[in-house]
Parts: sequence; C-alpha cells; structure tokens
Amino acid sequence: MRSSSLAILAAMLATTLPAAAQQTTLAPLVINAAGLTPFEEQQLGRSYTVIDSETIALTKPAYVTDILRTVPGFAVSQSGSPGNLTQLRVRGAEANHVLVLIDGIPASETSTGEFDFGRLAVSNIERIEVLRGPQSAFWGSNAMAGVINIVTRSASADGFSGSVATEFGTDGTRMTGGSLAYGQDNFRASGGLTLRHTDGFNISSLGDELDGSDHIDANARFSADITPSLTLDGTLRYGRVFAESDWQDFSSIVQDTSDTTRLHELFGSLGLKWVSEDGLWFQNARVSAGSTDRLSTDRFGAIADSSVGDRYTGSYQVGRHFDTPDFLDSTHTVTLGYDFVHETFQRLGSTAITDPSMLDPKARTSHSLVGEYRGTYYDQVFLTAALRHDFNDAFADSTTYSLSGAWQIPDTGTKLHASAGTGSTNPTFFEQFGYIPNSFIPNPNLVPETGFGWDAGVQQSLFDGMLVLDATYFNLTLDNEIATQGFNPGTVVNSPGTSTRQGVELTANLDFFNGFTAGVSYTYVDARNADDTREIRRPEHSGALNLAYAFADIPLSVHGQLVMTGDTLDTDFATWPATDVILPAHAVVNGGVNYQLSDQVELYGRVHNLFDTQYQDVLGYNTQGRTFYAGAKASF
Repeated sequence: MRSSSLAILAAMLATTLPAAAQQTTLAPLVINAAGLTPFEEQQLGRSYTVIDSETIALTKPAYVTDILRTVPGFAVSQSGSPGNLTQLRVRGAEANHVLVLIDGIPASETSTGEFDFGRLAVSNIERIEVLRGPQSAFWGSNAMAGVINIVTRSASADGFSGSVATEFGTDGTRMTGGSLAYGQDNFRASGGLTLRHTDGFNISSLGDELDGSDHIDANARFSADITPSLTLDGTLRYGRVFAESDWQDFSSIVQDTSDTTRLHELFGSLGLKWVSEDGLWFQNARVSAGSTDRLSTDRFGAIADSSVGDRYTGSYQVGRHFDTPDFLDSTHTVTLGYDFVHETFQRLGSTAITDPSMLDPKARTSHSLVGEYRGTYYDQVFLTAALRHDFNDAFADSTTYSLSGAWQIPDTGTKLHASAGTGSTNPTFFEQFGYIPNSFIPNPNLVPETGFGWDAGVQQSLFDGMLVLDATYFNLTLDNEIATQGFNPGTVVNSPGTSTRQGVELTANLDFFNGFTAGVSYTYVDARNADDTREIRRPEHSGALNLAYAFADIPLSVHGQLVMTGDTLDTDFATWPATDVILPAHAVVNGGVNYQLSDQVELYGRVHNLFDTQYQDVLGYNTQGRTFYAGAKASF
C-alpha cells in the first residue's frame, strides 16, 4: 500500500535501518481517479492511498471492507454478517459523501446516494485508489469527502493467462473463483468470476440462528487499438448478493429473526480515447449504464421493500499539452469536459405502502461543464485547478472548485502537499420521495448539501525511500446538512448552521531490502453537528499496523494486521428522546501465511480476529469472531 498520509513511530523504525541498503527503482504510480486525466503520484497535492495488487495478493481479503478498514481517515460500520448494510465514512463525513467507482463507473445506489460495501467481495481486483477531500469539481455529486475507485484486472500483451482458486473456512465459507485474460499488441481482454458462500454468525445476541450470505461477482473488460491514435475499451460487471439478517426493534434490540436481503446489480461502459500523432491533443468519450435491484423481506416473509434504481452517464473531454520552457521551465495540460447524468428510482412494493402513487417512477437529470488545469514547474512544483458547474433539473444548480499543489523539494526527499475545494451532495431519492406511512414523510424541497474542505501536509522519504513518513491535517465544513426531524412520522430538512470535521492523519511505510515491510497509521477525527454535539459512528481515534515478511530461502511469506478503533458514539432508541451511548474501543488482529508450492500453485491460510474480540460497529449488531480459512490458487 502506498499512501500520502504517512507518519507515526518514525523514530523507533528509523533506529532499525541499516546505514546503507539497495533500493529498487519503481515505475511512477499512475492514479486514474485523481482528475479528468490520470496523474503520476508525485504530481498529487491531494491526500491519497493506493492499495496495489501485491497487497491484495498477499493478504487475500474476502471483502473490500477488510482492506479499507486500514486506510487512514476511514470508519466502517457493518450491520451484521457479510452481505448486510455496511457503511463507510471518510474523515468524519456521511456515508453518501464519498463517491464509489468501479472501473470508473459510479456504483452508488440512486435510492440512498451511497454505496453499500456489504455487497462487494474481493473479485479480480487489481488495485483500489482512494482520494480524500472534496473531489466534486472532478466527479460531481457525492464526492464531497472523497472518491474510491476500484479497478479490476487488465490483460498484458502476451497471450493467454488465467487462474483458478478455492477457499474454505470455519464459518462455513466456500469460495470458488477464476480469471482469464488474453492480450496481444492491439487487443486485450480479461474477466473473472467469484462465488462465495458463508454460513455466517448470529447477528443478534438472542437465539442461535446463523445469518449467512451468498455472493456472485463477475466482471470483464477489453481494450482494442482501432488505429495507433484511437482506442476503444469497455467494462461489464454483474453482482448478486443474498444475505440473511435480523430485525432491530424500536428499543434498539436486534431480534433473532429470518429477515433477508437480495440485491442484483449490472454495470457497463464503453469508451473511446484519441491522441494526436504528436501526443499534444487528446479526446476521451465514455457512456455507461448501471442498474441496482434490491428486495428485502421481513421476519414474516412479506416484502418489506422492493426497489430498482438506474443511472445513465455520458462524458466527453478534450485537452491539450503544451510546454513553455522559457517560463519557469514549465509544462501544462488544459482539459475541458461535459458530463451528463440521468438517474431513476422506483419502489416496486412494500408492506408499508398504502398509496399507489408512491410506486410511481421518479427521475432527475443533470448536465455539467468542467475545466481542469495542470502545471509542472522546474520539474518539482505541481499545481492543479478545476472548476465545475452542475445544471440540475430537480433542485438548485451547484458550482464547485478544486485547488491543489505539491512541491517535491530537490535532493531532500521532502514533499509538501496541500489542497482546498468545495463539494456538493444531492438529496437522495428516498429523502425526496420515500414516503412510509406513520413513519417517514419525504421533503421534495430539499437543496444539495455543500461543503468546503482543505488539507495540508508534509511527506518525508528517508534512506533511499525505504522509510516514508507523512503528516496531514484536514478540515471540512458542511452547510445545508440534511438531517432527520421529528419521529412517527419524521421527515428530513436542511439544517441551519455549519457542521465541522477536522483531524490529523499520520502514517509511516517501511520497506526493507531483505523482504520485511511495515505500515502504520493513526487518525484523529473530530466530527461535530451544527449544535456542537459529536457525530455518531465516527471514532475519534483509529489506526492500523500491517506487517509482512517474505523469506529469502524458501517460498514462504507471512503477514499480520492490527486494526484499532477507539470509543465510538451511537444512538440508543430504547428511550425517548433517544440517548447517546458509547461503543467501547477494540482491536482486531488478523494474520496469514502463503506458500508457493510451485511457479503455478500457491497454498495459503489466514485467521480473522485471532483473539476472538467481541465488539460492535453498530449498536445491537454482533460482529464476526475468530475464524480460520485455507485455500489454494493455481495460475497458468
């Protein structure tokens, strides 16, 4: 994992470094989600983390949240076993303030505006890119606190390759997966399929019913060079989740019931990229479509809710690179773009709906104009600026901007980085139209939430890059926050006043030449409502420690992980008015071992929650205890 939020325990780690060591020069890391066009990491003034394929192959996580729990500034709230609602909050913001992309396609549900990470197993993923801070100037609504781009594997230009894998676990896990890729000079295609089942565990503290889940994740992508200047590419993803859950009553007690959730999703895109013969001009065009179909049943087997949401997008960018060697020895890139987004949402049925008009389909459309400037000065100062205006047909228009800069100070290993910008998050379809009799009344007059955020930090590379430290301070203010008002029935309103989030991210990454790597992070978050009360499910203190060692003489590697979460505030509805409660701090230890039996076959084992720590992310919902897994992977 590479990160630009890097530094704690630096002095202790530095004392163990040898006086001299050999360091392999790595190719520049390119981040696709950082702007309208890809960035090299040294050019980024914004705070980022990239979880690379080596990290994923080493730790072999079952679900994406298993990795994201270690990312600085991230807080995960899982309501039960895998497949159930899992929210992710970045830097103290709301779950729908982070935009999730899969191969560049927005994947959040139109009903809530957020991505349910309970539905996403690790399947054929090449890397995960994380940008923290407001990114709405590049990506529009829901990118107020950051962007997560999940990139699936692509093929290399050297013929056929593939893999098959299987895994078993003490929680009744059965996993089967495979991938296939083909590449030649002008054509590349790849795809993968993963089937995962778990018997799960009892979400409730009552009874003994296990709450399991089934995941199907399939994806494919291709790229074809039509001419030396023109490339066509496409992506396709299908996902299906069936999860058993339990019902939480109005006293916040999770009852041991037989509720279920079923979700289908299908996403696809096509893109064209053109570059002039001299490499100065470029054009990009992309269209995408996605659909999410969700069905929930209650403890009596009746339909609690059923809905479908669709999103159609189109984008076009044109840009030019140019040099001005006589002016600060600088290079520049200017990009102009247009984005189109059309979203629909329809509730198909619910035992709570008595008015048929509540089943009418809803739709909204936005058109956006965006411009981006990137400049490099003396090959050490990097500046980025972006401006966007969204024309919304359902509520007020929105203008957002982004400014960032980085200075790689020569011959020092020091990089200064800072960013500032604004973000916006549109009201969700459910907030506008999600009527539930005697419980919730929608508010079609809501306006988008808006925010301003900035961060600044310093990154220091020591011992030829073996040790990289960083400290980053961040600050975000939120206006027009959409909050619940009243009870039975309640509604949502744009709250007066300003909510605040601020904190510090510290990390250190160590890469010894002898096969030992370590990464440690600590995050402090102070997230406040407009009335200065603490926000729920956002721990003030969190951190992670990752260790790995690859033996030189035998094909064996071991890894360990410690995920630490401080006291977390949640809401107990057993009283009226509801009261705040503290979920105690906890630490979870994971680990594993990988053995390369041959060039083609790898055996592995891992343990989750080694010390069987009992804790809750969400009040009333149990989490998984100690579990063991064993698997094998064959490549060809």
